[in-house]
Amino acid sequence: MPRHHFYQTCAYFTAARYMRSIEQVADQTFAPTGLKPAYSYIMMALEDQHPMTIMQIADQLGYERSTVSRMVKSLSQKKLTTLATAGRATTVDLGPASVEFLKTANQCLTQFGQLTDQYLGTDKAPMTTLLTDNNQKLRSHLS
Repeated sequence: MPRHHFYQTCAYFTAARYMRSIEQVADQTFAPTGLKPAYSYIMMALEDQHPMTIMQIADQLGYERSTVSRMVKSLSQKKLTTLATAGRATTVDLGPASVEFLKTANQCLTQFGQLTDQYLGTDKAPMTTLLTDNNQKLRSHLS
């Protein structure tokens, strides 16, 4: 019998455990893109607003700047994005191969939403709202 309460009450442990589980579902669902889901989210962010700087993408998605930089370089090699340097900033835009990729990524996102609706039921909407709100609270204390 476990004696520590962190299994149920620790925000770090429970969030990380949930993340590992939901990541498995996302990896399977976004497999048709040929890339990890995070790449699709970068591409869909660019679909919503482009061009953007690496820093803007990092801020919007909550990734580290260095992670976004590495990922957009990989996307650029696949002709999914184009990169342009403007002073110290790197601007990212959609590349020539982005249309087909985004079609697939958006289909995967729709399927992922349907699967998580099915798996999580009525708990999904309030949970994602709470996660979003609490993430904003944490980020305001970390800035």
